[in-house]
Amino acid sequence: MSAAPRAVADAALTAGPAEAGTTVVVGAAQGIGAEVARHLARMGWTQKIVLADIDGDAVDAVAGELCRDGVEAAALRVDVTDPAQVNALVAASREAERVAIVAGTFAPAPALEVERDQFRRIVDVNLHGVYFVAQAYAREMAGRGGGSIAGVASIAARMPRMRQAAYCASKAGMRQALRVLGMEVVGRGVRINTVSPGATDTPMMRTLASDHASVDSLAQGSLEAMRPRIPDGRVATPGDVAEALAYLLGPESGHVVLQDLVVDGGELLGL
Repeated sequence: MSAAPRAVADAALTAGPAEAGTTVVVGAAQGIGAEVARHLARMGWTQKIVLADIDGDAVDAVAGELCRDGVEAAALRVDVTDPAQVNALVAASREAERVAIVAGTFAPAPALEVERDQFRRIVDVNLHGVYFVAQAYAREMAGRGGGSIAGVASIAARMPRMRQAAYCASKAGMRQALRVLGMEVVGRGVRINTVSPGATDTPMMRTLASDHASVDSLAQGSLEAMRPRIPDGRVATPGDVAEALAYLLGPESGHVVLQDLVVDGGELLGL
């Protein structure tokens, strides 16, 4: 390969923001979000990390843990369904170059019994809340010429799950809404992608696994729950999801836009 093509290839591999700056994790108090915060704080492109969650005490604890490890970390209590609180978060971190949106809620209910208020709450957090956080940061990033945003969806956006009508609908809507937003801002240097985990060992997953002997047994599948076997033989860890988010937010994925990176051990069979 001649020098010129090699230079072009090297530039493509390092496209996107590469210098250390501010990283934001929304939904960082526990489970996947807390592990994402710990993982992204270690990235060379994170100089400062801002953590947000509706559980103020828990997110303060995660930020304190990172500070004790020598990381410049700050925490804010934020309800993503409250526009004023979202605006305050963005105003406090408008310089952010990378944003991971892990915020979400879940409550199982049979489809014939789920109540309107419960359905509305799940959609309000998982779809409306996530979307408008992404929109607000995308607006800031577009104004200065670049940035990267990654949201956490779910394979439930593609595969129906028993007792999860609201959750499936919210994640499917969020995944598609972020793609549309991403289409409209990529020309201004803003990359938007999503990660879709399958079964992951978190407190929320333990609630979900009530029709199984344990979280680990989810890997074996269940005819009664209409849940297929996971070919990889195990459920994901929060670290698996954090690694995927780090890739999508970092410079190594500079030409990756509008993608949904599935982290499910093969449960969807690549569909």
